[in-house]
This record gives sequence, structure tokens and C-alpha cells, in this order.
Amino acid sequence: MSSVRAPADFMAGLMFVAVGTAALVVGRGYRMGSLLSMGPGYFPRIISVLLVGFGLLVMINGLRTQGATPDRPLLRPLVLVLAAVAAFGLGIESLGLVLSTALLVALSCAAQPGRSWLEAGLLAAGLSLLGWAVFVKGLGLTFPVWPQAAG
Repeated sequence: MSSVRAPADFMAGLMFVAVGTAALVVGRGYRMGSLLSMGPGYFPRIISVLLVGFGLLVMINGLRTQGATPDRPLLRPLVLVLAAVAAFGLGIESLGLVLSTALLVALSCAAQPGRSWLEAGLLAAGLSLLGWAVFVKGLGLTFPVWPQAAG
């Protein structure tokens, strides 16, 4: 059996395979449909299979080519970015798109030291405007842009 020559590549490929496999398992109950009449499971299944395939290629590359060993993972960025995504998802209904996006950006920017509040504010404003234009105006999705008044 070959030894792992590029541990970072091998671990990245393993992560892709794990995420793709998990998505296949979660979406196994969705109707696949056909190319001309796609069901709700068609696109997720195709993406999952591609992700598993890509992960296997990256893992093989990690076995065949010499590469660097991965650095020790930094917990602060991992926790803050995951918390930012969770806060956005949990807050979109009650806080609205603008405040949820601002919270997402603030937590994400806190994950990398040296970010300025001006940069975070401009990013939050730009992403809020883009999200409103694409999802509310463009696609007609109905979720609040601003917090709902208590009543």
C-alpha cells in the first residue's frame, strides 16, 4: 500500500469524498427524474457524484506526488465562520436580510485579525444590496429585508 506523500491533499480529498457521500445519503429519497424532466434530487445528486469523484482524484494525487504537511488547524477562524453562517441562517427570518448579512460579515471579519470596521461595513452594505437585488427583486423570494415590527 502506498504511503501518503502529500497529507494536505489527501485530507482535502477525503473531506470532499465525505461531504459528497453525506449529500448522497441525505438526498437519496429525492426523486431523480430525467435529463428532460429533472426532479428535486437531480442536481444535488450530480453535484455530489462530481464532488466524490473530484475528492478521489485529489486523494490519489496526495498518494502520488510529494506535498507539504498540513499546518495545525486554527480554531478561532473555524468557529467564527461556522457561527457566522449559523447566525445568518437562524436570524434571516427575525432580523431580516440586512441585519443578518451584517452579523454574518462582522463574525466572519472577526475571524481574521487586522480587518477594519470600515471594510466590514462596506462589505456588509454591498452584500446586503446584492442579496436584495438577486433574491428579493430578481427571484421574487419572500423573506424580510428588515426586522419585523413586534406587534
